[in-house]
Amino acid sequence: MTRTPAYRVCFVCSGNICRSPMGEVILRSLLEEAGLDALVEVTSAGTGGWHEGEGADPRTVRTLDEHGYDGSAHVAHEFLPERFEELDLVLAADLGHVRQLQRRAPTAADQDKVRLMREFDEEAVAAGTLEVDDPWHGGEAEFQRCLAEVRAACHGVVAHVAAELAATRR
Repeated sequence: MTRTPAYRVCFVCSGNICRSPMGEVILRSLLEEAGLDALVEVTSAGTGGWHEGEGADPRTVRTLDEHGYDGSAHVAHEFLPERFEELDLVLAADLGHVRQLQRRAPTAADQDKVRLMREFDEEAVAAGTLEVDDPWHGGEAEFQRCLAEVRAACHGVVAHVAAELAATRR
């Protein structure tokens, strides 16, 4: 018997080759460490299908690897509006993605599922820096910065998901 995840999260960026794969890979790892991996499904997608079927950007894979994460199996997908129905949380990299996703959302409840990744990082909230800049046009420093921002957000996402799961068990 296959166990259905109790909670579903999808990270979204532009092409699903840099920021969102980092979120997917890092969150999966942190959920495993927290013992929640069997209860949470984590995916990622892009607002566009330019890279559909491709792997993550090699710089993304290299940066993840340098920090002990394996992003080599990632395959890019486009986010389709039908996905909203099956998701609990949609984490966008920047405000442009939030706007695109909310326009595509079939219902107001689906719009409410869309949040910025860094809303879950208390330091980013305090600093007012809630967007994850696209590292694609940059070099190693931009990919390292991206990973640090995404990882900090993912720690907050784990706490959020744990609280959501605990609330549904009551």
